[in-house]
Amino acid sequence: MLNKIKLYGRVARFIGERSFEAEVTTPAQAIRFLLANFPKLEKHMMEQNYCVKIGNYDIDSSELEHPVGKQEIKIIPVVTGSRGLTKVLIGAVIVGAVIATGGVGAIGLAGGTGFLGVAGNIGVYMALSGAAEMLTPVPKPPGVSDDPQSVNFSFNGVQNTSRAGAPIPVVYGEIFTGSLVVSAGIDTVQLEG
Repeated sequence: MLNKIKLYGRVARFIGERSFEAEVTTPAQAIRFLLANFPKLEKHMMEQNYCVKIGNYDIDSSELEHPVGKQEIKIIPVVTGSRGLTKVLIGAVIVGAVIATGGVGAIGLAGGTGFLGVAGNIGVYMALSGAAEMLTPVPKPPGVSDDPQSVNFSFNGVQNTSRAGAPIPVVYGEIFTGSLVVSAGIDTVQLEG
């Protein structure tokens, strides 16, 4: 049975076609079909995020192997912005709105008084802070890698994790594994002797 695969946005422009008919029964097979027929597509798809729809229903990654029946498989690129870009755009819109409403003199170092002056200053602040976020990378503490098991500040060993931001698993039943430190502290006490 042939199913229709529809492509949208940048992926459709990259391939040069918007729809295909192929003998696939799952979204995962549809993606494998595209990757097998367009070898450079994998690198292109790795740089973006996608929404996969079956008919009008959005699926998540756990449903990629579920059969679709006779419904269309839609692969839609998800628009994502650069870090800080949203702040720059919102700030520019606020400043533009202040200027369009007649608050031209309200923006400046001294700042205007009243609502237009405050709104203009907030817009300038947001645009500048967004630009700073885009220009400066977020520094990593020394010795910290992306692997949560590689760095351990309070215990030494791969079986324990104590780095901030590590996910806390919820386990039911009997387990045999290392621990995850939720809270730790060290007190120093002067003993008189």
